[in-house]
Amino acid sequence: MDTSPPPTAPGWPFKRYFWISIAFAVVLGALALRSGFMPDDFIWLGVWDNIPPPAPLGNTHLDVYRTATGIPEHTLKLAEVGVFPWWVEPTVRVAFFRPLGSLLYGLDHLLYNRVAVAYQLHSVLWYVGLVVLAGVLLKRVLPTAVAGLSMVLFALWGSHSAVLGWLSYRSVVMSLLFGILGIYLHVKWREDKRTGSLVGALVSFALALLCGETMVILSPYVLAYEAFSGPGQAKDKLKGLIPFGVLMAIYFAAYRAMGYGAGGSDMYLDALGTPVAWFQAMLGRVPAAIAGLTLNAPPDFIFDQSLVPLFTILGAVGFALFALLVWGVWPRLEATEKRTVGWMLTGAFVSTWLSNSAFAGSRTLIVPSLGMAVALAVVLRHAWTGRAKTLRAGAVLAGAALLALIHVVGSPYIWWQTMEAYSQADALMARVQARYEEALDESKLPDQRLVVLNAPNGIIGIYGSVRWWAQGKPLPKAWWVLSYSLNEQKVTRTGPNSLELSFTKGGHFLDSVEERIHRAARHAVRQGDEFDMKGMKVRIEEADAQGPTRISYTFDVPLEDPSLKLVQWQNKKVIPWVPPAVGGPSTALNVR
Repeated sequence: MDTSPPPTAPGWPFKRYFWISIAFAVVLGALALRSGFMPDDFIWLGVWDNIPPPAPLGNTHLDVYRTATGIPEHTLKLAEVGVFPWWVEPTVRVAFFRPLGSLLYGLDHLLYNRVAVAYQLHSVLWYVGLVVLAGVLLKRVLPTAVAGLSMVLFALWGSHSAVLGWLSYRSVVMSLLFGILGIYLHVKWREDKRTGSLVGALVSFALALLCGETMVILSPYVLAYEAFSGPGQAKDKLKGLIPFGVLMAIYFAAYRAMGYGAGGSDMYLDALGTPVAWFQAMLGRVPAAIAGLTLNAPPDFIFDQSLVPLFTILGAVGFALFALLVWGVWPRLEATEKRTVGWMLTGAFVSTWLSNSAFAGSRTLIVPSLGMAVALAVVLRHAWTGRAKTLRAGAVLAGAALLALIHVVGSPYIWWQTMEAYSQADALMARVQARYEEALDESKLPDQRLVVLNAPNGIIGIYGSVRWWAQGKPLPKAWWVLSYSLNEQKVTRTGPNSLELSFTKGGHFLDSVEERIHRAARHAVRQGDEFDMKGMKVRIEEADAQGPTRISYTFDVPLEDPSLKLVQWQNKKVIPWVPPAVGGPSTALNVR
C-alpha cells in the first residue's frame, strides 16, 4: 500500500490556516470567561474546600468525578439526608476515572480559590492546545489545503462551546488532546517505523486515559486508521494494534476493579452492562447527535422527550445531505485522501455511538467532530475547486454552500449562545441561593429537617442544596425535596403527620430526564412501593405503566413540629408552606 505523504494541494500555506485556527480558538474560547461556575463545579469546590458533607460522599480530592459509588449503604445514607432524592436506585453508580482532571481542578483551587474566570482561562489554554495538536495530526494525513481547512473548522465547531464553557468538562478536552497526540505518534510509528514514536504514542494514550473516558470514545479512530490506512497486510495491521490493545485491556480491567462506571441511571448508560437499554437509548440519542454534527442543531433539546421525533428527522436529513455531498466529491479525491476520509468518518460514526452513552447533548460531539471536520473540509474544498456547469457539480456546490453557512457562519453564534446560556445558568443558581437565604433561618436550620415540597425544575431540585453546602452554609439534618415534576401539582394534608402530592391536570412523577438521573426507567417504582428516609416514609399510592401519579409522605412528627421546616417554590420564591387542618383544601404547587 502507498503510504507516502499526501500530495500538497495548491492554495494557502498551512501556516496561514494554522494561525487562523489559533485566532478562532482564542477569540471563541474567550467567550467562556464569562460563563462562571456550573452546578457540578460546586461539588468539586466543596470537596476541595474540605467542607464537611451531611453524609460521606463518594467524591474525594483526587477522585471528584465519583459521584455515586453504586454501593447501596452509601447511596441510601446520602438519600436519607437529601443529597440524593428519596427515589434513588440504591445501586446507582456514576463514577468516572479522571485523576488528572481532578488534580488540575485542585491546582486551580489552590491558585485561584473561587475566581471562576481564572479556571476558565486555564480551560481555554487546553482548548488552544487541542486545536494545535489536531492541526499537527491533520497536516500529517491530509493534503495541505484540506488539512488547514479541517483545522479551521475543528477550531470553529459550535458544539465545542458546550465542553469549554462547563469547567467540569475540561477533562474531556484534556483527554482528547493527549489522545490526538497519541494517534499522531501511532501513525508516525506505523508509517516511519520509529520505535520512539510507539513509546510516545503509548504514553500519550495512557495520559489521555488518566484524564478521562474520552480516550475510549476516541479509540475507534485508531482501529479505523489501521483498517483503512495502516501499512502492510491484514496481519501487519493487527500487529500494529497489539500495543494499543494491551494498554486498553489493562485500563478496562483496572477501571472495573476500582469500581468505576455507570449504572442504574438513564443519564449514563453502560453498553456492556445493560446492552438492551443502551441500544434502545441510542435509537433516540444518535440521530439527535447526527443532527448536531451535520446541521448544528443542538441535541440538548431532546431533554424534552417530545422533541426526540423532530431530532430523529433532522438527523436523517442531515445524514442524507452529508452523505450525498461526500458522494458528489468522491471521484475528485486522491487515493490517500479517500483512505483518510474513510477512517476519519468511520471513527466519527462509531464514536458518536460511544459518546452518547452519556445523555445526548452538544458536549458529546467533540470527538466525532474531528472526523466530521475532515469530511466537511473535503466537501468544501473539492466542491469549490470542482465547480462546473454540470448538474452534479452545481448541486454539490449548493449543498456545500449551505453547510458552510451552517458551520462557518453559524458556529460563532452557537458559541455565543452557549456561553450566554451558561452565564444565565450561573445567575439562576445564584438567585436560587438567594431565595433560600431569604426563606431559611440559618440559626435554627441545624436543628431542622428541611422539606421542599416542589422544585421548579430538576436542576434546582438536584443542585439547590449542593450550592448551599458548597457555600459553607449551616446544613439542616436533612434536605428533602419531594418532587422535581414540572407538571402542575397539588398537596393535600391526609393526617397529623402526613401529606400527599398528586396532579391537577394529569402527569407522572419520575418521568423526566432529571428524575431518571438517579433512577432509570428500567428500575420503575410500583404502586405500593415504600421508601424509608429515617424520619420520612414515602409510599407510591397510585401508579400506572408510565409511573406514579399519587405519592404520600409520612413524617415521624406532626407537620407543625418545629423540627420540620416546610417550604414550597411559588412565583420564583421560596415561601413557607403552612399545613392546613386535616381534611382541609388542597394547595396548588408549581405556580409560576
